[in-house]
Amino acid sequence: MEVDAYRAAKNIKIIKAVREAEKAASAGNMPVLLSGEDSYGKELLARKIHSESARKHRAFQTINPSFITPDIAAAELLGWKKGAFAGAKEDKAGMLAGSGTLYFEDIDRIDENLQTRLYKLITEKKYRPLGTNHAVTSNVRIIAATSRKLSDVVKKGAFREDLYKIFKSMEIKLLPLRELKDDLVPMAMYLLDYYRKKYETGHKEFSETAAKFITSHDWPDNLRELCHVVKKAAVLSDSPVVHHNDLILDVPSKYSIYEFLDEKLSKYLADIGQIRGGSLYGAVISEVEKSLLIIVLREAKGNQLMASRILGINRNTLRSKIKQYEIKS
Repeated sequence: MEVDAYRAAKNIKIIKAVREAEKAASAGNMPVLLSGEDSYGKELLARKIHSESARKHRAFQTINPSFITPDIAAAELLGWKKGAFAGAKEDKAGMLAGSGTLYFEDIDRIDENLQTRLYKLITEKKYRPLGTNHAVTSNVRIIAATSRKLSDVVKKGAFREDLYKIFKSMEIKLLPLRELKDDLVPMAMYLLDYYRKKYETGHKEFSETAAKFITSHDWPDNLRELCHVVKKAAVLSDSPVVHHNDLILDVPSKYSIYEFLDEKLSKYLADIGQIRGGSLYGAVISEVEKSLLIIVLREAKGNQLMASRILGINRNTLRSKIKQYEIKS
């Protein structure tokens, strides 16, 4: 999802969170909680808060505890002194050093120890790097995000209630698109205008059936899905009027890449394994890339400039790939 596409709808009620973010930007050191379902561009909103705050010229850092162990998370955040653990050959400042903004993805996933450290950081403005008992002052602002209802996580005993109350005082809620039916068409119109200007497609507008589809669809992947669908329609629709069929997704959003590969490859795994000296990885990647290029070129009716824009690659790179895979235009 593009930052400009997110900004394009800032005057729509659906993105009232943007206006709330603007208020949060001026709230100094106050921690912020961004809550809502996945695929809603929470990091973009966090960056907006940072970029419009007095910290805009300082570092914006991101950490996701879901993808690293608690020990690594603590080390990255706190930093360490030389000799704090095996491999700590020199001092290293952690992400809590300085006075920028620290964005926590999946704040509900951090362990109890890190929750305690974070609570002390927010309330005392101090932390202790690993390997020392000396407290260091921090002026970092914390912006956290969660796709779960944090109050439920507190009830289960998996998140500190006092820490939750701190974040609760400035929580920005992102409602799912299915609960904002009245805003969907205006939102899509903003995005359509943004994409048609960006890709110089000429005037575009939605037909009545397209507008009905936009309103009736549940948009399970939220803003990311809406951006994708409108972008595709803006670039690939043949006429100035975007019809219902131009908005239909090729693959149901709940059908994952894993499920697709599991279904297709399980039947031919033995044969594919023999391709190119048993290089399954190389064989699959090249076949997927070739197929993707063929499909996009077909959708773009052979227009390489349009195809390169859809793929997000340089036109010369596309030409090179066409030659490499001997794709006939």
